[in-house]
Amino acid sequence: MSDAPRTKKNLPRHAAGSMKLNEGTGPITTMCSCGAFLEIYKRDMTFRVQTPESIDPEDINPNAPWVASPVADVGSSNLIIARVLLQARHMLDAAMIEGPFDKDAAITKLHACKESLLACEKVASRIAQNIDDIVKQITEQGIARDNLGRGLNPFPQAQDLEHDCGALLIQVNRCIKLICELPALFVVLDRTDSNFDHLSKRLSKALGDESPVTTFVRDRANNVRYLVDLRNFHEHPKQIKTVIENFRVLPDGQIRAPVWYLQSEGQAEPHFIKEEALETVDFLRELAEIMFIHLLMHRVSKRFPFYIEQVPDKEIVPDLPLRYKFSIDLARLHAPESREDG
Repeated sequence: MSDAPRTKKNLPRHAAGSMKLNEGTGPITTMCSCGAFLEIYKRDMTFRVQTPESIDPEDINPNAPWVASPVADVGSSNLIIARVLLQARHMLDAAMIEGPFDKDAAITKLHACKESLLACEKVASRIAQNIDDIVKQITEQGIARDNLGRGLNPFPQAQDLEHDCGALLIQVNRCIKLICELPALFVVLDRTDSNFDHLSKRLSKALGDESPVTTFVRDRANNVRYLVDLRNFHEHPKQIKTVIENFRVLPDGQIRAPVWYLQSEGQAEPHFIKEEALETVDFLRELAEIMFIHLLMHRVSKRFPFYIEQVPDKEIVPDLPLRYKFSIDLARLHAPESREDG
C-alpha cells in the first residue's frame, strides 16, 4: 500500500515540537508568548523559541525547524522580567478590557521595555562591580606611595568608567522613550510622546488633571527629566555638560568614589555613580510596572469590581517574584448593587 501524499497540514514542520533545555538551573518556571516567538524561562535563564511558522511563514521549507536559543543569563527570578513583562502578561490575560485593544502590541512594547531595562541593569551592575573592586583594594591593601611617601602612585581608577556611563545613559534614555509610548496603547492620544513633561500635559487633556495616570506621570516628571538631561548633556554638551569624575583625592585628603553631575554656571551637586546607577534601574523598573497597572485599571471593564492586589512579602515566590496580581472582589460581585449594575 503506497504512502498517502503529504498535504500542507501533515508536513514534518507541522509536527509537535519537543526540546530539552539544558542550560540554566532547575525546571522551566513559566513561558510568555511574544508574537513571533515564545520566551521560556528557568529561574536564571531565558530561552527564545521560534516555530517553523515564524521562521518560514511562506511555507517554503517542509522541514523548517523549531529553534531554541538561550538569550539571557537571567530568568524569571529577575525582578525586571518578573514585574515588567510576566506580571503584566498575567494581568492582561485576566482582565476584561473595555473597547478595542491590541493586547499583542502591549506585550510587544512591554517586552521591549524589559529588554532595555535588562541592558541598563547589566551596565549598571558592571559599573558597580568595578567600583566595588577598587574600594575593596584600597580598603585591604591601601594605595602605593612614592616621592618619599608623599605621592599616591599609581592612584586607582575604575576602568572604562566614561564609556560605561555613556552606555548606561543611552539605554536609560531608550527605556524612558519606550515607557512613554505605553499610554498611547491604552488611551486615545493625538500623538506619542518621548518626554514625560509633554506626556503629562497630553494625558491631562485626555483624562483630566487628577486621573491616576496623569498624576503618576506628573509626579515623576522631574526625576525622569534629570536622567534625560544627564544623557543629553553627555552627548551634546553646551552651556551645561555632564561631568563624570573617577576616584579622586579631595583637598582634605579623603578619597572620593566616582561621581557624576550636571555642570553649569550654578553650583553642581555630585551624585555617587554606583548608587545612582543601581537606583536608576530600580526607578525605571517600577516606573514601567506601575505605569502599566494604572493604564490597565483605566481601561478595564467597570461592570465588574476588578482591583489590584499586592502579594504579601512572605507569599512572593523567589523563582517568579510577582508583586501584584489582578483580582475581582467576589463579595462586591455578589452584592445586590453589583447585580443591578450588571
